[in-house]
Amino acid sequence: MEFDYQPNDLNSVKILICYLIHNLETGINSDELYDIAVNSGIITHFYYSEAIEDLLVNDTILSDVDAEGNTCFSLSEKGKLFVKDFSSYVERSFRNRIMYAALQYKARKLRNASFSLDYEDSDSGCVLSCSISDGSRNLVEFRLLTQNRTQAELIGERISDNPSSFYQDFIEYSLQKRIPAEKE
Repeated sequence: MEFDYQPNDLNSVKILICYLIHNLETGINSDELYDIAVNSGIITHFYYSEAIEDLLVNDTILSDVDAEGNTCFSLSEKGKLFVKDFSSYVERSFRNRIMYAALQYKARKLRNASFSLDYEDSDSGCVLSCSISDGSRNLVEFRLLTQNRTQAELIGERISDNPSSFYQDFIEYSLQKRIPAEKE
Protein backbone atom coordinates (compact mmCIF):
# COMPACT_ATOMS: atom_id res chain seq x y z
CA MET A 1 0.00 0.00 0.00
CA GLU A 2 1.61 3.27 -1.09
CA PHE A 3 0.78 6.61 0.46
CA ASP A 4 1.06 9.82 -1.51
CA TYR A 5 2.35 11.81 1.42
CA GLN A 6 5.36 10.68 3.45
CA PRO A 7 7.38 12.35 6.17
CA ASN A 8 10.05 14.34 4.38
CA ASP A 9 12.64 15.02 7.05
CA LEU A 10 14.97 12.78 8.98
CA ASN A 11 13.82 13.90 12.43
CA SER A 12 10.19 13.00 11.69
CA VAL A 13 11.26 9.56 10.50
CA LYS A 14 13.34 9.00 13.64
CA ILE A 15 10.39 10.02 15.81
CA LEU A 16 8.04 7.68 13.89
CA ILE A 17 10.40 4.71 14.26
CA CYS A 18 10.78 5.31 18.00
CA TYR A 19 7.04 5.90 18.35
CA LEU A 20 6.33 2.54 16.72
CA ILE A 21 8.83 0.65 18.87
CA HIS A 22 7.50 2.38 21.99
CA ASN A 23 3.87 1.53 21.25
CA LEU A 24 4.61 -2.10 20.45
CA GLU A 25 5.95 -2.33 24.02
CA THR A 26 8.41 -5.02 22.97
CA GLY A 27 11.48 -5.17 20.83
CA ILE A 28 10.95 -5.68 17.12
CA ASN A 29 12.83 -7.74 14.59
CA SER A 30 14.71 -5.46 12.17
CA ASP A 31 13.12 -7.17 9.13
CA GLU A 32 9.64 -6.64 10.57
CA LEU A 33 10.39 -2.99 11.33
CA TYR A 34 11.57 -2.49 7.75
CA ASP A 35 8.47 -4.20 6.35
CA ILE A 36 6.16 -2.06 8.46
CA ALA A 37 7.91 1.24 7.84
CA VAL A 38 9.22 0.96 4.28
CA ASN A 39 7.33 -1.79 2.48
CA SER A 40 4.04 -0.26 3.62
CA GLY A 41 5.05 2.97 1.86
CA ILE A 42 5.06 5.15 4.98
CA ILE A 43 8.81 5.87 5.04
CA THR A 44 11.28 5.84 2.15
CA HIS A 45 14.19 3.41 2.22
CA PHE A 46 16.76 6.21 2.31
CA TYR A 47 15.23 8.05 5.26
CA TYR A 48 14.72 4.74 7.07
CA SER A 49 18.35 3.65 6.65
CA GLU A 50 19.73 7.00 7.75
CA ALA A 51 17.32 7.21 10.70
CA ILE A 52 18.20 3.72 11.98
CA GLU A 53 21.90 4.52 11.73
CA ASP A 54 21.50 7.81 13.63
CA LEU A 55 19.27 6.24 16.29
CA LEU A 56 21.81 3.46 16.90
CA VAL A 57 24.83 5.80 16.96
CA ASN A 58 23.08 8.11 19.45
CA ASP A 59 21.94 5.19 21.65
CA THR A 60 18.28 6.10 21.15
CA ILE A 61 17.50 2.55 20.05
CA LEU A 62 19.38 -0.57 21.03
CA SER A 63 20.27 -3.46 18.78
CA ASP A 64 20.35 -7.04 20.04
CA VAL A 65 20.36 -10.51 18.50
CA ASP A 66 17.52 -12.88 19.45
CA ALA A 67 17.68 -16.66 19.90
CA GLU A 68 17.10 -17.22 16.16
CA GLY A 69 19.98 -14.91 15.21
CA ASN A 70 17.76 -12.02 14.08
CA THR A 71 18.68 -8.41 14.82
CA CYS A 72 16.06 -6.79 17.04
CA PHE A 73 15.57 -3.17 18.04
CA SER A 74 14.28 -1.78 21.32
CA LEU A 75 14.19 1.68 22.87
CA SER A 76 16.81 2.80 25.32
CA GLU A 77 15.86 5.07 28.21
CA LYS A 78 17.00 7.95 26.02
CA GLY A 79 14.65 6.67 23.30
CA LYS A 80 11.71 6.55 25.69
CA LEU A 81 12.32 10.18 26.63
CA PHE A 82 12.70 11.07 22.96
CA VAL A 83 9.26 9.63 22.17
CA LYS A 84 7.68 11.29 25.18
CA ASP A 85 9.14 14.69 24.37
CA PHE A 86 8.88 14.75 20.58
CA SER A 87 6.15 12.41 19.28
CA SER A 88 3.67 15.28 19.06
CA TYR A 89 5.97 16.99 16.53
CA VAL A 90 4.92 14.40 13.93
CA GLU A 91 1.41 14.64 12.53
CA ARG A 92 -1.08 12.32 14.17
CA SER A 93 -1.97 10.93 10.74
CA PHE A 94 1.59 9.59 10.35
CA ARG A 95 1.61 8.14 13.85
CA ASN A 96 -1.76 6.46 13.27
CA ARG A 97 -0.68 5.21 9.86
CA ILE A 98 2.46 3.51 11.14
CA MET A 99 0.59 1.87 14.03
CA TYR A 100 -2.15 0.69 11.67
CA ALA A 101 0.50 -0.75 9.32
CA ALA A 102 2.08 -2.56 12.29
CA LEU A 103 -1.24 -4.08 13.35
CA GLN A 104 -2.01 -5.19 9.80
CA TYR A 105 1.47 -6.68 9.47
CA LYS A 106 1.13 -8.62 12.72
CA ALA A 107 -2.29 -9.89 11.69
CA ARG A 108 -0.96 -11.16 8.34
CA LYS A 109 1.85 -13.01 10.10
CA LEU A 110 -0.63 -15.06 12.13
CA ARG A 111 -1.09 -17.72 9.50
CA ASN A 112 -0.14 -20.36 12.05
CA ALA A 113 -2.05 -18.88 14.94
CA SER A 114 -3.06 -21.24 17.69
CA PHE A 115 -6.40 -20.88 19.30
CA SER A 116 -8.70 -22.52 21.75
CA LEU A 117 -12.46 -22.62 22.05
CA ASP A 118 -14.50 -23.63 25.04
CA TYR A 119 -18.26 -23.85 25.50
CA GLU A 120 -19.96 -23.45 28.85
CA ASP A 121 -23.71 -23.89 29.17
CA SER A 122 -25.45 -21.52 31.55
CA ASP A 123 -29.01 -20.65 32.54
CA SER A 124 -29.02 -17.66 30.17
CA GLY A 125 -27.50 -19.41 27.12
CA CYS A 126 -24.03 -20.65 26.28
CA VAL A 127 -20.73 -18.88 26.87
CA LEU A 128 -18.14 -19.20 24.12
CA SER A 129 -14.60 -18.60 25.37
CA CYS A 130 -12.00 -17.98 22.70
CA SER A 131 -8.26 -17.38 22.84
CA ILE A 132 -5.98 -16.68 19.86
CA SER A 133 -2.21 -16.76 20.28
CA ASP A 134 0.74 -16.05 17.99
CA GLY A 135 2.67 -18.81 19.74
CA SER A 136 4.36 -16.66 22.36
CA ARG A 137 1.51 -14.52 23.72
CA ASN A 138 -2.26 -14.23 23.70
CA LEU A 139 -3.50 -11.70 21.19
CA VAL A 140 -7.23 -12.00 21.77
CA GLU A 141 -9.19 -13.47 24.63
CA PHE A 142 -12.91 -13.06 24.94
CA ARG A 143 -16.05 -14.59 26.36
CA LEU A 144 -19.28 -14.24 24.42
CA LEU A 145 -22.73 -15.07 25.75
CA THR A 146 -24.87 -16.60 23.02
CA GLN A 147 -28.53 -17.61 23.01
CA ASN A 148 -27.75 -21.32 22.98
CA ARG A 149 -25.01 -23.90 22.42
CA THR A 150 -25.84 -24.24 18.72
CA GLN A 151 -25.20 -20.53 18.13
CA ALA A 152 -21.97 -20.70 20.15
CA GLU A 153 -20.76 -23.70 18.14
CA LEU A 154 -21.58 -21.97 14.83
CA ILE A 155 -19.55 -18.93 15.87
CA GLY A 156 -16.72 -21.15 17.14
CA GLU A 157 -16.74 -23.08 13.88
CA ARG A 158 -16.47 -19.85 11.90
CA ILE A 159 -13.51 -18.71 14.00
CA SER A 160 -11.78 -22.09 13.74
CA ASP A 161 -12.02 -21.99 9.93
CA ASN A 162 -9.36 -19.27 9.92
CA PRO A 163 -8.28 -17.81 13.28
CA SER A 164 -5.76 -15.43 11.70
CA SER A 165 -8.42 -14.03 9.37
CA PHE A 166 -10.77 -13.58 12.33
CA TYR A 167 -8.05 -11.67 14.19
CA GLN A 168 -7.22 -9.54 11.14
CA ASP A 169 -10.93 -8.77 10.58
CA PHE A 170 -11.28 -7.89 14.26
CA ILE A 171 -8.35 -5.46 14.04
CA GLU A 172 -9.60 -3.98 10.75
CA TYR A 173 -13.08 -3.45 12.17
CA SER A 174 -11.73 -1.92 15.36
CA LEU A 175 -9.61 0.58 13.46
CA GLN A 176 -12.13 1.63 10.82
CA LYS A 177 -12.99 5.28 10.82
CA ARG A 178 -16.62 5.64 11.80
CA ILE A 179 -18.99 8.24 10.40
CA PRO A 180 -21.13 9.84 13.10
CA ALA A 181 -24.76 8.62 12.97
CA GLU A 182 -26.15 12.00 11.88
CA LYS A 183 -23.85 12.02 8.81
CA GLU A 184 -24.65 8.52 7.53
